[in-house]
This record gives sequence, C-alpha cells and structure tokens, in this order.
Amino acid sequence: MEFILGILMTGSLCILTLLCSALANTTLSEPTTIMAVQGQKVSSSYQGKEVAITGVVTAVVPTPIGKDVISGFYFQDSQGDNDPLTSDGIFIVTKNVPYRIGDTLAVTGAVTEHHGFTQIIPTVITSVKTTKPLAATPLISHPDDINFNATLERYEGMLVVITPPSKLVVTRSLSFDRTTRRNNLALSYQQPNYHPNQSQPPSAASSSQRAQGNQQNTLTVESLQQAKGANLPWYPLFATTTDFHIRIGDGVKALQGVIGYSNGHYRLFVTKQANENSFEHLNHRTSQPTLKQGNLSVATFNLLNYFNSPFGGASNPAKQNRGARNPSEFANQATKIVSALVALDADIVGLMEIENNGYGEDSAIQDLVNRLNAKLPTNKHYKFGQLTSPQLATSQFISQDAITNGVIYRPSQVTLTHIQLIEMPKQRAPKIDKESGHNSMRDALTPTFTINIGGQQLTISINHFKSKGSTCWEDVALEQYNDTDLQGSCEHLRVSAAYQLGTALAEIKGHKLIVGDLNSYGKEDPLLVLTNRHNVAPSYAIEAARDTFINNQRLHGASGAVIDQTFGYINTVAINHPTAFGYSYKNSVGTLDYILASPSLTPYIIDAVEWPINSPESPLLQYSTKYTGEMTKFNDPYRSSDHDPVIISLRF
Repeated sequence: MEFILGILMTGSLCILTLLCSALANTTLSEPTTIMAVQGQKVSSSYQGKEVAITGVVTAVVPTPIGKDVISGFYFQDSQGDNDPLTSDGIFIVTKNVPYRIGDTLAVTGAVTEHHGFTQIIPTVITSVKTTKPLAATPLISHPDDINFNATLERYEGMLVVITPPSKLVVTRSLSFDRTTRRNNLALSYQQPNYHPNQSQPPSAASSSQRAQGNQQNTLTVESLQQAKGANLPWYPLFATTTDFHIRIGDGVKALQGVIGYSNGHYRLFVTKQANENSFEHLNHRTSQPTLKQGNLSVATFNLLNYFNSPFGGASNPAKQNRGARNPSEFANQATKIVSALVALDADIVGLMEIENNGYGEDSAIQDLVNRLNAKLPTNKHYKFGQLTSPQLATSQFISQDAITNGVIYRPSQVTLTHIQLIEMPKQRAPKIDKESGHNSMRDALTPTFTINIGGQQLTISINHFKSKGSTCWEDVALEQYNDTDLQGSCEHLRVSAAYQLGTALAEIKGHKLIVGDLNSYGKEDPLLVLTNRHNVAPSYAIEAARDTFINNQRLHGASGAVIDQTFGYINTVAINHPTAFGYSYKNSVGTLDYILASPSLTPYIIDAVEWPINSPESPLLQYSTKYTGEMTKFNDPYRSSDHDPVIISLRF
C-alpha cells in the first residue's frame, strides 16, 4: 500500500493493486548511496533519475521557512564512504514529516537540483528502524577547495559541527536579513568580509568579482523553524544579559546544525541550541576608545536620528520623526548616546543625524548637551556651536531637512572663533523615468576654533554626504539602475560634494579636519578626490554629477565633469589602523565615517581610531522595539547607533 501511495504521488493513473504490484516488480529506481548521488561535483550526475537510498534522519523542517526554505528532512548515510570530497547527506522534500531524528529509512525518489541544492523528491519512504542520532561531522576545509563555497558543497545536507579548526568568524551579527525577511547571522572564513571598495578602487568588473568572492565566503546561520520578532530559537540566551552578545569578528567554538542552501547562500540550520560556550569573543567590547593620548581630541558621531520633537521638543521644518516612537524608546536612545559620548571623552564632537529643530531650550542639541553635562564634572562640560544670520534662516532651521549636522565642544579646551556653512552641491537635472533629477544633501557645518593651549587655529568641517540609498540622475540615465561598481546610488553627486568641499576649505587658512559620514567606502571616488589617487591608474576617471549648483551658481553643466584634482587630506584611521571598520551592511564591513586631516597636522597627530561600539553589534540591541518586542534593552553604549564614532588624538 505504501508503494501504491508513492506511485499516486507521482501522478500515475495506476488504480488496480495488481497493476501497481507489477510496476513495483519492474521499477526503474537504481539502488545506490547518498554519497554516489552527491558525487564530487556541484551538481549530481543522477539528476532526473530515480534512486533508492538508505540513511538516518538528522534534522526535520516541519513547515516551510519564509519563501525559500521548503519542508522535509535532512538524511544522512550512517557510515559514509570516508571520502572527504563527497557529502554523506541529502535533503528529502516532503510536506508531511512524521519521522524523528534517528529514524533509519529507505527512500526511493527522483534526484533534483533546486537552484543548486541537491534534493530527492520521494515516491516511497519505508521505515527500517530507529537508532540513536548520528554524531555531527567537524566542518573543515580541504586543500582541494578553491573557495569556502567548495568546502560547504562537500558538506551539503550533512549534520556538522563548527569548531575553532573550522576557522569561521562572524561577518554579520544577528540582524534582519532583507533578502529572506527574517533574523539570522552570517559567518565567513578566516576574517569578516570587507566591502569590495574598502581597500581597492571600484570598477564594474573587479568590484563585482570581489562581491562574488564575499558571497562564496559566507555561511548564514538560522533556525529550523520560522521565528517571530527577535525570538531566536537556536540561541535563546542572546541578549538576556549583557554577557550574551555576538560581535562581528567573534569566533565559533561549538555550533551544530545541518548544511542547507537557499537564495544563493549556504545555510547552517542549527539543531542543537547555542549556549554561553558556543561563541568566542575575539573582537572584545571596550569601555572607552583604545587611543594614544595627546592634549586635544576630536571625534565624529552619527547619532542615528536623535529626535526630541515628539517628546516636548521643537518641531523640525519637515514635520517628520525619524527617531524614537515613544518616550521609553527615546529614554533608552538618549541614555545610550550619552553613555557613549561620556566614554568617548572628546574635546570636540561633530554630530550627524541630530534633529534640525533650532538652538532653543527645546531643541534636540540643547537636550543632548543638558543630558551630557549632567553626567560630567564642570571642567568637562560641553557647549554647542550655533550658526547666526545671515547663513541661518530666521526660522533657526539649517535648510528644510528633518536632520542636520551639529557640533559640541569643551570651552575648557578650545574657543569657538567662527562658524559657517559650506553649501553642498544641489543637482537640478532633467526628470528621467521615476527620478526627478533634483537632489541635495546636508551642508557642511564648519566651525573654526582657537586651541587654548598654544593658540593655534583648527577648522573642522562636519559633513553628511548624500546617501547611497536614493537615486540621482546618473543612476538612471547612465547606469539604468545597475550599480555595477557597487558605489551605491549618487556617487557622482558625492564626488561633486568632495570637490566643492575641498575647494571651499582651500580658501580657509590653518589646520583643517574633514569629519563625518561621507557615505563612501575607503577607496571610492569621493575619498580619492579628498585624499589622493595613489592606488588608481592614470586613466581612471572620477566623474562629478551633471547640472549641479552652489547657491544658485552653476558648478558643473549638463556634461558633468571629470575630476582630476585631489586635495591631499590624510585618512588618519586608515594610516594608523588599515583593517579598521566602522559600519556593517548585509554581510560585509567597511568605513563610511572619517577624520581626514590636512597635511599641516601631520606633526601633531598621535593616533586615530574607530571605536567599535556599534558596527560589530546586533541591530536588535538598538533603542527601537518595532521588531524586537519584549527583548531587553540595555543602557550601555553598545549599538547606540549604527555607525561607530571616530576619534583623533592630537598634541599641540
């Protein structure tokens, strides 16, 4: 009867029991092993054939997970063939899974390749016996593996255990995977994946090749069942206390699961709950920046939308709230940011993503300074820099955006002598498709200070360049929405901003720092303009946006411009700590926030670092409760924002 049901599953019109029995005696299924079906190649040589195999259930997927993981069970040969180049496991596709881990079964079915994942669609499943569960196989690379994907292919469908010899580290902490629409984390081989343009200049060919290399170096970790919110069935201890966290760069000590594949990624579906001994903290949290000390420090910090207008503060011109949604979230956000700023202990701090609601008693920047000074001794109190007319509108708003740039400083260390806005380029190109052609960004708040010790002048330009997320004219007209060099949208407008900023600062005498969120990875075009072209070919073209204007005066016309000029600023963190990163996105890391120094400051630079309190941490630890439900939120600096602060130490 079981065979009859199997035949019916395949769509046969067999009705009579005698006919079915006759077919059973003349079946074309080929007795073989799981190892033979998997073979040593990416695709099975048995594809499209019906085979008969025997094995043991190692994991069950009772119901589909999202839209990419189907139900069924993982099935493994109990003995294997002692050949490290062939997998001992395979996935059996079935809607109903009445089997348990440890069941020995005989399976007859057709071999298929589902987007690169070898599977069997069964026609007959027969229970043989129940044995104890199989032991997990250590996942180890092999000398013949051309990349980490090749390693994972050899273990496809198998029950494995990841240990230190596996050489896997976290490349994305627990976070929302936008592709699969669920929370998971990602591991990579030997080191975190760096953005393709972090250490090498972008190009359509090489950037894509490096991105593909990152994908081939990644293993996604998640649960065997769909999890709701921040609930993590495979690691229930996560974030229950501050001890149970996972950071990018951390290693894996013991993590067991089965190797599956979907949506272009190999996945470890955890079968044994992780605990306090599953991960090893190799990228340790620090309570303050690890920085060589001078006598003046300058920092930059993107605050991830510090908005107080919904909680009694002044309104912003856009009438938007991009930050906390309720008083509890805002209290946690404010406490985390203040704790970070206190520990950062910088004499001057450039701020990004603070609400653009003026400088009054009910402004966001005044609220932040009040909270900060309440935690500090008088000699370390801060003031904020305030623009005055005519550059600041009578409304007290800096432009009409909901967010702006700000600066806080310690009068005990420096004296604010002048503050101005350097206007950034605005694009006014023709409309094309859904792109209006009209694009802008935050202007550069640029204060000049006199250093109280020695009396030298220091100008600090605080910037927040155009986002990578929204399109500009060139993204549609020239690239047809294809980001071939992986610089993100609007790189041409960011090049225009870099050119304008360098040109304007050249008119200001004395020492200069460019700080802030430049929305450009380490070797992308805007950074090359502001620093140098040492690592690019002479033929490499850096192109500015078309139809750009400064204060209604044309900067570049309808043909845009090729920018050959560089301004020679020093990327202070990259010189001192070349592998540092301060931002994580998807499965890679890099730098978007910088402190760039004029060459005149070279004798005074002691050190410059990213303080890694945000980018290595899980976004689930942020103040927002929208997707985390009842998950505990902590009042520490970790994940106080999505960007790491950067700090430079100077000695005058």
